[in-house]
Amino acid sequence: MTETVPTEAHPPANANSECVGPASESAGKNSACQGCPNQSACSTGAFNSPEAKAKAQQETQSLKASLSNVSHVILVLSGKGGVGKSTLAAQLSHTLASQGFAVGLLDVDLCGPSAPRMVLGDAYATSQVHRSGSGAWTPVYASPNLAVMSISFLLEQNNAAVIWRGPRKNALIQQFLTEVDWTGDTDGLDYLIVDTPPGTSDEHISTVQYLQKAGAVSGAVVVTTPEEVSLADVRKELNFCEKTKVPVLGVVENMGSLQTTISKLTFRDPKSGDDKTEDVLKQLQEKCPELLDMVASADLFRVVDNNPQSTKKGAEQMAEQYNVPFWGSLPLDTDLLKCCEQGKPVVEECPNSIASKTLTGFVQRLTKALPVEMGK
Repeated sequence: MTETVPTEAHPPANANSECVGPASESAGKNSACQGCPNQSACSTGAFNSPEAKAKAQQETQSLKASLSNVSHVILVLSGKGGVGKSTLAAQLSHTLASQGFAVGLLDVDLCGPSAPRMVLGDAYATSQVHRSGSGAWTPVYASPNLAVMSISFLLEQNNAAVIWRGPRKNALIQQFLTEVDWTGDTDGLDYLIVDTPPGTSDEHISTVQYLQKAGAVSGAVVVTTPEEVSLADVRKELNFCEKTKVPVLGVVENMGSLQTTISKLTFRDPKSGDDKTEDVLKQLQEKCPELLDMVASADLFRVVDNNPQSTKKGAEQMAEQYNVPFWGSLPLDTDLLKCCEQGKPVVEECPNSIASKTLTGFVQRLTKALPVEMGK
């Protein structure tokens, strides 16, 4: 269970959606406070005291100072787990870095951190962060211009479970935003990508509110898969963005199809199930070699269109409904899966792959929406 005691810094996770904040003069008395489990605690005025205000002001200054050299902060969100947020966050970071931008990747999925593996490969298991002379954490570098920070680097054992209540999670997220030296030997970051866990609870609320205190939320990329089970949860995430005033830069539909060259497919006898790949590829090589490089595609989901008048399906229709940009679909691609497992940028390892071209298009949309002067 998440603890419900509010702090002076931000409302608790279970506050009413229109919460005025514990430090507000009308805290506990506003009409929006009716029925909130924290109403009595907020109505005492304890969070509106001079001491509480001074502490909150100091916190805001610390956040602003820490993020002052970060041009843009982008959240990667989804209300659904397993849709590929970390895949997209890692490969967006890799792609931006490959284009010469200074990039940071912050993993705030405290219970299931996977971004480090996806940018460092096996090296993530032995990577550690250290305190610099100033007391700040020095992140791990996947490349000279791609820095990564995650709770993974702070655990004594890679497989250790993080069993924390909300307040402890909030405290670590605040430390990540105020005590990490993202600049290193550079002048600052062009883009800080924040990989989040599924849902709309503690980690999301804390991250957004801390960033908003610093005036540092540039926008969010929302990830979904095509099936309605996923879309239903992602709509909640879009509502979260609307309520917290986080601009949605784009919606990405992930894993809606499988696309690969015929030469990478496996073929089996439909009756016996025996592997016939070698025979089939040999015949193709002898009779139709040009087919081996053809791209085979298969839709993995058949989404029911809720609006018969629309020609758009699934995620694209949802994006239209919420009046946010639809960036496109990122298919399952064997090259992409291999690069994520090895912690490598698909745009460099497999520049002609479908995933590489799609990700390059996503980054073009991102840099157009949030331009920076290279290296500034």
